[in-house]
Amino acid sequence: MTAHAQLSPSARVRWQNCPGSVRAVAAYPDRKSGPAAVDGTHTHTLLEQCIIHAEQGTVDDPQKFLGMVLTDHEGSFAVDQSRIERVRVATDYIKSKLGANTQVYAERKVNPAALFGRDDLGGTVDVTIVNGEHREIIDYKDGMQYVDVIDNLQLEQYVYGDYADVMLKGQNVESYTTTIVQPKLALTGGNAISSVTHTTGYFIGRIHILGNAAAATDEPDAPFVPGEKQCQYCAHRGACHPAATDALAKAGIDFKDMSVVKDAVATDSHTMTNEQLVELMVAAPLLRKMLEAVEEEALNRMKSGTPIPGLKVVRGNGRNSWVKDDEATAAALKKMGVPKGAIFETEIVSAPQALKLKWVKADGTAKQLSPRQLKLLTTEFIAKSEGKETVVPESDSRNALTYTNVATMFAPQPEAVPLPAWLL
Repeated sequence: MTAHAQLSPSARVRWQNCPGSVRAVAAYPDRKSGPAAVDGTHTHTLLEQCIIHAEQGTVDDPQKFLGMVLTDHEGSFAVDQSRIERVRVATDYIKSKLGANTQVYAERKVNPAALFGRDDLGGTVDVTIVNGEHREIIDYKDGMQYVDVIDNLQLEQYVYGDYADVMLKGQNVESYTTTIVQPKLALTGGNAISSVTHTTGYFIGRIHILGNAAAATDEPDAPFVPGEKQCQYCAHRGACHPAATDALAKAGIDFKDMSVVKDAVATDSHTMTNEQLVELMVAAPLLRKMLEAVEEEALNRMKSGTPIPGLKVVRGNGRNSWVKDDEATAAALKKMGVPKGAIFETEIVSAPQALKLKWVKADGTAKQLSPRQLKLLTTEFIAKSEGKETVVPESDSRNALTYTNVATMFAPQPEAVPLPAWLL
């Protein structure tokens, strides 16, 4: 099994829904992880340490790692209280599942090659709990975006990899529980843990879905099928003609005739129907991603020496910065007659910054505010304003706001009933 399987479980939403993306993405070098991905990797590393350093069948409290510096393939990081609290959600859940004959494994590689006759479907399971003939596959998510555990394609593929290993060892497994742990969902009032249990027969009955999807990617003319889920993290999205065409078509824009584009831009939004507004709002996120990716692709091509007629690369406005250190610069400004009060600006940190404050004590110990101190700040010193009103598709998980229909307030009123003569 290769380090990065071409048809990995984590990318299954992309390649199963868009078979052509496999050959397209293969042409791109591995991209550097963004800050969120790096942070997520560090959290997975802490979770792994809580399991591999404990005795088999037990799990360590992540609190013991506070202040320690751990290293993974994304680099070194100091374990802080925030990361500990997130990992504790997972470790507490795992502890609740432990029994006398339970085994717990972290970062376990699985490969369903024996079931499918191909070696490009393997992946790494965050946590596996084995209890007799029942096994649980746990996937930890460190982000805020809700992931549904029901018929989850990534977890299902992990199950096949695990079952292939069980089968080769001549063991038996009657059922599987698949679980997603998302601690940050609790911040928005959601459930941090979601699970579903099925018999092994249930998964065997669906095995053809994965087999057919994998086979479809082998075709030299495997089709590109654009969609919000499969395009979201696809490296090829900026250069993908079907995705761009689909996004623009949803917005009613056709680049074959620039006059159509100009007409679309010039359209008064007040004259659009509700249906047109919905179509444009649903297409907007994909359009934004497509345009950002197109800009990135164009820049990369021209920086590599490939000219694109009609485009050029220019430099934006730079920013001024000091060449010398603060002490030398301040001394120079004082000599110029600038008063000290005009040189140094001091203001208290913002409320969001205060909640994330970290510092190092004189003895080198990493520190941050305790949960009790954070609670004091949030209840007595910080007021949270309402978020900006935003229009999103109905599928969004947030609760909808309700408004009074203003038009009805100015609707014609029924004629008043005439008063009887004896009341006049």
